[in-house]
Amino acid sequence: MIRSHQTRFVAAAVAISAAVLPVLSAGAAPAPERKAPLAPACGALFDDFNYSSRTDPAFTGHDWSVRTNAGGPGVGGATWAASNVTFPTVDGQKVMQLRASTNGTAAGTTHSQVQQNRLRFREGTYATRFKFSDAPTTGADGDHVNQTFYAISPLDYDWEPTYSELDFSEYLPNGGWGETGPVNFVTSWNTYQADPFEGYRTSSRMPWSHNGWHYLVTTVADGHVKYYIDGTLVGDHTTDDQGRSVYPRRNMTLNYNHWLIDLEGHSGATSAYVQAADWVYYAKNETLTPAAAVARVNQFRSSGVRHSDTISC
Repeated sequence: MIRSHQTRFVAAAVAISAAVLPVLSAGAAPAPERKAPLAPACGALFDDFNYSSRTDPAFTGHDWSVRTNAGGPGVGGATWAASNVTFPTVDGQKVMQLRASTNGTAAGTTHSQVQQNRLRFREGTYATRFKFSDAPTTGADGDHVNQTFYAISPLDYDWEPTYSELDFSEYLPNGGWGETGPVNFVTSWNTYQADPFEGYRTSSRMPWSHNGWHYLVTTVADGHVKYYIDGTLVGDHTTDDQGRSVYPRRNMTLNYNHWLIDLEGHSGATSAYVQAADWVYYAKNETLTPAAAVARVNQFRSSGVRHSDTISC
């Protein structure tokens, strides 16, 4: 999430109802041909987010960093506050919690972001247990917050052809980008230009509340990016509506962030919102079912393993 645009994502996939969750297809263009098979599996990353604080030497030693530099996305002039990243116990589990807040002004708005620093995430299986929040912990409701988990490469220049980004979840509990109610987007990117913003991507939307805990699993293999929520396929992306590939073309970093799209929904004094991640797992160059990915995590946890990094390529 390095964009500063304020426009709505255009959902290239068909909207789905709250009652039935069918497989989504991103446009009518055929999937691109694969030039080579998926590379051999080469390890995995697991983190249980069992840290004392953002300054815990184990947290930084495991290659995580907390953003403090200014810039997009979101409200211009907002602060990316390190203090917004904490590690409380929530619902009986130690979690990584990210806060966003606003008093209705840019100077009074804070965002948060955590990044797994190295560019080593591309094909394979991504998974996290994530808690979305519909209501603020303090203050009036209604702000256009965005609660996210994603992988992203640098944009070296506008329309850079190997730019890659996978938004495993962008949840807007109070709408935004033209949406009036709760909606969750999963989006796969080709590339974009920063200013004025214009981009090539395909997106699937789930226009209902996601409040509470959910398993987010994404597989990247054989030209397809497949997004699952709680084991149900919600997006299968290959190309955008013009036939441009949205399959990642270079390695990415892994990120969580929590930010405000704009200040239009604010009223009253300061409002604060939180999102939480219980754990994260990535199996490089290995395609797992959602159940198999969660089973791997449960094996780590039942064995008392809080962190493991065996990625070797």
